[in-house]
Amino acid sequence: MSHEKRTSADFFKQVFGRTVNVKLHNRTEYIGVLAALDGNMNLVLEQCEEYLESKLINKYGQILLRGNNVLYISAKFNQKQQQEEEV
Repeated sequence: MSHEKRTSADFFKQVFGRTVNVKLHNRTEYIGVLAALDGNMNLVLEQCEEYLESKLINKYGQILLRGNNVLYISAKFNQKQQQEEEV
């Protein structure tokens, strides 16, 4: 594991075009492919699923999430993806 300093920009470069989990302040979660991001942290997710308390609520082809509603964004990488990013 690398101990060099990383920024939020590094994280977004790594997850752009990959599946992310976005949790909002109201506890709603969205899982989809990160398609776009702007300076206000507004996100566009494609192939998106909406969950509330782990229950699937809806599916969307594309959705815009306003940045000030986002509590966190997470991504899960398998070992092969992490090794590709380090090269």
